[in-house]
Amino acid sequence: MAADADNSGGGYWYPESASSTSPVDVLNLLRQYREAERRMRVRTRDSMRMGETDLVALRHLLQATGAGRRMRQRDLASVLEISAASTSALVDRLIRDGYVQRVAHPEDRRSVVIEPTSKTDEEVRATLGQMHRRMLSAVESLSPAELAAVGKFLTALTHSVE
Repeated sequence: MAADADNSGGGYWYPESASSTSPVDVLNLLRQYREAERRMRVRTRDSMRMGETDLVALRHLLQATGAGRRMRQRDLASVLEISAASTSALVDRLIRDGYVQRVAHPEDRRSVVIEPTSKTDEEVRATLGQMHRRMLSAVESLSPAELAAVGKFLTALTHSVE
């Protein structure tokens, strides 16, 4: 684990490099970011008193609502890659805690959609808003060429692990 935090040009998985910012340095920085993000998620889960899947479900529901899409329970099960029974228990828990509500689907009277409550939006904004502003500021400080390079890098890295 100590090797993951090492940013000296070498690492547990990769050989050392002589360049000032080597590919290994970048991968080690990415690991450091992922670890910082993991710690942030733990803090967020603790402050909101919920599990990881609950938090991810809220993120998907807030994104869908923000984009004008409606999510049914089966849609949520699909994006979370969990069973219908697990999704039902998850939604029941989120309803109990005041984060979501079941609402009749406006176009399909036989169906219900899951919607985040105003409490959810307020709590997520209060918990994560400042961090998101700092993240956006960091990205906005990049030049168009740097943004293109970062986008290319992250896309390639994503494809390398799929």
